[in-house]
Amino acid sequence: RHTTMPDFSSLGVASNYDTLDMRDNNLTTLDNTSFVGAPFKTVYLSHNNLADRFISAGAFEGLVDSVKILDLGYNNIQKLPVALKELKMIEELDVSHNPMRFSNSFPADIMRAMGDTITAFTFGNNQLVSWPESLNHFVQLQKLHVDQLGSFMQVLTPEAFHGFETTLLYLKIEKTNLIAVPIGISKLKNLEELHFDDNPQITDKGVLIQSFPTNTDSPKLRIVSLDGDGLTKFPPVLKYLRALNKLSLDRNLLDFLSDASISGNVTAAELSLVNCGLDRIPGALSDLHYLTHLDLSQNDIRTIEHNDLENLPTLEQLVIQNASLEYISNNAFSALHRLDSLDFRQTNLKQVPDALNAMYPCPAKVDLIGNKVDCMCETLVWLAAKTEWCQNHGSPMDITGDCDTIASTVKNYVTKYIPNCPQYKVDNNIAPYNHG
Repeated sequence: RHTTMPDFSSLGVASNYDTLDMRDNNLTTLDNTSFVGAPFKTVYLSHNNLADRFISAGAFEGLVDSVKILDLGYNNIQKLPVALKELKMIEELDVSHNPMRFSNSFPADIMRAMGDTITAFTFGNNQLVSWPESLNHFVQLQKLHVDQLGSFMQVLTPEAFHGFETTLLYLKIEKTNLIAVPIGISKLKNLEELHFDDNPQITDKGVLIQSFPTNTDSPKLRIVSLDGDGLTKFPPVLKYLRALNKLSLDRNLLDFLSDASISGNVTAAELSLVNCGLDRIPGALSDLHYLTHLDLSQNDIRTIEHNDLENLPTLEQLVIQNASLEYISNNAFSALHRLDSLDFRQTNLKQVPDALNAMYPCPAKVDLIGNKVDCMCETLVWLAAKTEWCQNHGSPMDITGDCDTIASTVKNYVTKYIPNCPQYKVDNNIAPYNHG
């Protein structure tokens, strides 16, 4: 740990060192000599005790023509340091989790000086009581991360994202007390990725259709997460997002997820419903006609019945990890001819699912790690035949996991022990158990 900056003078301008990492030190000041001879492109200064009044106007002089990424998060900065005005190459700046409380904590002249080069900006803290209007100087901004707002900020104005409506591609707003998805998001014409997470005051009524960029001839929004937002059902706005490919609703108690909850032609191919209080696989999922990836981990789903997934013919990957799953119907996957990956790590399954025997073609990967699998002749003879069939038909099946009844992996048990089982010898006409 350092309390002052090291001496960089010996590095020289031809140095190949691109990154300086001074995180988690006890730095309190930066003066005109702090970065002399330090032509770094990336500088991490987060988790220190830096205060803006102890950062001199020439503190970044040695970085003026080099630094592109600067992290000043988790310090004691109350106002953007004047020294930032000199950074000619700055592209990414993080000032989150500093005690910056007001709009004037982001002076317009400093924001304007960086506006032509900044493409990614992270700010926010739990003391911030007003939105920084000077953000409108970031006319090249492509990525904005708002990491917390003060508890009294409940609504953002429609002009919150003015200045970069056509350039912003990625927006993340998290851990706020906002009561509605900001209307200003609807103006972000080229937004591709939206993460609006852990804003528990939103609830169903706060996900407004008019808050999303739906009125566009060329929809761009592909990835949306509304994790931990107090939702109880699928937001109706989803059917209007014509480019939606990946959707996450993790950590919402989806009590009212019913067949009527997913209306319209929702285009999402990947869906995550982790830790949503589900005790069964929702029948409403059959309305998602393009679904290829489904994650239902950390729910109280105990069974997969034969008809739970049969209306998802495009499904390729199913994940149910860290869950109560204990039973899978023998025909649960028989209609899913594209299903290639099954992830059942850390569940209550005691056997390799017999449902694999009815899968054609064979899945490439079956993950049973963390389960107490019973490995016995009578329960796994079929798996040896299935594994051999899969191999012979050009679709080898890889099962990972460990036996609970013997010190062996499931795969090893099938190849080493099953050939010695009486039933295997009968099935394969091997003496002395054949009937010849």
